Amino acid sequence: MRCSSFLLLLGLLLCLTLSTSTGIASVNAGFPIAGAARDSLKAGMEAPTFVMRDLVSDEPFYLRDFTGKVLRENWKKKERHVVVLSFWATWCQPCRIEIPILTKLAAEFKDKPVKFFLVNTMEETTEDSVRIAYKSRGYTLPSLIDPSNRYQSVYTVRGLPMLVVVDKFGMVRKVNRGYHEKFDIELRDLIVELLKEEAPPTTK
Repeated sequence: MRCSSFLLLLGLLLCLTLSTSTGIASVNAGFPIAGAARDSLKAGMEAPTFVMRDLVSDEPFYLRDFTGKVLRENWKKKERHVVVLSFWATWCQPCRIEIPILTKLAAEFKDKPVKFFLVNTMEETTEDSVRIAYKSRGYTLPSLIDPSNRYQSVYTVRGLPMLVVVDKFGMVRKVNRGYHEKFDIELRDLIVELLKEEAPPTTK
């Protein structure tokens, strides 16, 4: 009798232990653990919306002027665009290689609904210094400015350059972290395909 009681108690303790450990595993599976909240931006995600100032004109730029599930109401020209964002900084040497290539690519699509924007971020200098560098290097692509690094965090920019392609419906379709040699070949092909799309991509 004592042996049976002992075995019963042991079994209850074992079940309780397994139940508790399973519960912990379920909680961790359902909610992000520490650090996971800043997971990387990936293709297939909805592009975070933003408004940033133009580096030169100081005018506001809204992502939803050109792409998104719903375009901004007071934007009169309701034409959806493919949007290419290139995050850069004055100290970033690979950015100095990528930006001229993007400029040439933008010229190829100048008559198509495609917008190329630089996004200046992760700077340790003043806006005036950034503006001087931008002009002295002959950059012509519009550059937005992220002085508080707010959108660096939203887009999970951890290094530069970082390229993000957003389709006409506000979905991220490509993310390049760092400079990729001959990236423009793949980017050109992707833009051509995205321009053909007349509806948001279906999700499985």
